[in-house]
Parts: sequence; C-alpha cells; structure tokens
Amino acid sequence: MDALESLLDEVALEGLDGLCLPALWSRLESRSPAFPLPLEPYTQEFLWRALATHPGISFYEEPRERPDLQLQDRYEEIDLETGILESRRDPVTLEDVYPIHMILENKDGIQGSCRYFKERKDITSSIRSKCLQPRCTMVEAFSRWGKKLIIVASQDMRYRALIGLEGDPDLKLPDFSYCILERLGRSRWQGELQRDLHTTAFKVDAGKLHYHRKILNKNGLITMQSHVIRLPTGAQQHSILLLLNRFHVDRRSKYDILMEKLSMMLSTRSNQIETLGKLREELELMSWCAVLSS
Repeated sequence: MDALESLLDEVALEGLDGLCLPALWSRLESRSPAFPLPLEPYTQEFLWRALATHPGISFYEEPRERPDLQLQDRYEEIDLETGILESRRDPVTLEDVYPIHMILENKDGIQGSCRYFKERKDITSSIRSKCLQPRCTMVEAFSRWGKKLIIVASQDMRYRALIGLEGDPDLKLPDFSYCILERLGRSRWQGELQRDLHTTAFKVDAGKLHYHRKILNKNGLITMQSHVIRLPTGAQQHSILLLLNRFHVDRRSKYDILMEKLSMMLSTRSNQIETLGKLREELELMSWCAVLSS
C-alpha cells in the first residue's frame, strides 16, 4: 500500500468508533509494514488534507475527549521455544478505549460498536465544503475540537478493511458477528483471545461467542490458533487466538514444528515405528528428554 492507502486503512480498521488525531498518529507510527512517510508536522498536515477531502471519511465531535490509545504487544514475553507467553508479572489491565456498544438493526445498514453513536455530532460540513475543499487546517481543527474530534470511515470502507480484497462485500453478517470482526480488525496483528472477548469485552457466555465465532470461521473471515499463557504462579491459561485473515501469522512453537517433523518421519517407517536414538540423531537433538520437558 502507498501512504494514502495506508492512512485510509488505519482509519477504517478503527471501526465505527473512529479515532482522534493523536491516536491516528500512534497507529501510523506502529503500523506494520512501516508507514512510508516520516510523521513530521508538514506530513501530518498533508495527511489531514487527504482525509478532510475524502468523500468516504466523516468527522464527528464527541461529548467527551477520547482517552489516550494505549498499544500493548501481546508477544513481548513469548518463549520462542515453546510458544508459551511467559507472564513474569501480574498483567496490567489497560483502559478499554472502545467499550462494546453494539449498533443493532440500524435502518441505514450501519454496523459496528460505538459508544457515542447517538450523542456525537456530525461536523463534516465544518471540515470540508460540499465541493470537497478543506475549511480548516489540522492545527485549526485540533485547536478547536481537540481529542473530541473523531475521524470515521464509511461503512463500505470499514467492511472492506475487515474482509480483505478476497472477501465478499455482499455477505451480510449478524450485528454481533460483525462487532467481533470489528474488534479483531482493531487489534491488527495482535489478535484477540476468545476468553477475553467473552469475559471482558462482550461480557457474554462462552457459548454465544463460540456461535458467532463459528459464523466468521465458516465464511473464511478469521483464523484461529491455540494460545497459552504461563502465569507468574506457574499455572497455564489456555485460549484461542483469533485474527483477521489479513493479519494471520503462524505462531506455532518450535515444539509444534518438531512434532510435525516427527510425525512425517514416522509415517515413512515400517509400521510407523523407530527407536528414540535414531529419531534423535535424524532430528539433530542433543536430548530427547529436554524436548519433551520444554
């Protein structure tokens, strides 16, 4: 993607809630692959103008300033050997800047979650003219509205960002399923744990979340893989990591890869049997016991 495509993509991925200017710069700074332009003031003004004149972008004033967006790396403490996230300290719960407020059966076809959907004020006409000419600079806009100024992509842009170029834009998802998909889009490469979605974000029973996850999986919109966290106490928490297709990363541990190689080797042996010594030699392992205990 070029710079402008990446810019629109970041706005679209933030969902119906949208994002304020500081959050936009934060998203672009942490974007992967890296955003191609330096986020200097003159670049920010150029990007602002691109958003202000784009017909698929709307601007709103929310009743309260948007809290700062805090990004956290889920894989910062992951053990590459085992694929287990080694939590060496008690997890710090970050404020959820986007609490779930689902929009249900909207007559205009709007889907997603938005805390101030009914309260926020559309100020797009103050940002640009009907001829798509900007009415204010970025500095002027931020001075006037601050972090109450929210940038939101159109429904079509948001849905396309979630389903990718291969997805069917005519596919109609239940509102609940769409909100899960939107949540995954906002998490980018980090993904969301199914356990966190049903206990913390949506606060519903596991069965309901599982049902809507199956809808997304059946339509080929998400990927799933096991995820294990080892707590400071030594206990392990098991869950399922959900990702949009476009952000899928195979995070299999070296142990999983080793087991796959072992299975393939045994499938070529007579009666699928081989001695530990021979397997260890072919797999170039110093200690078979060490592998099993990892």
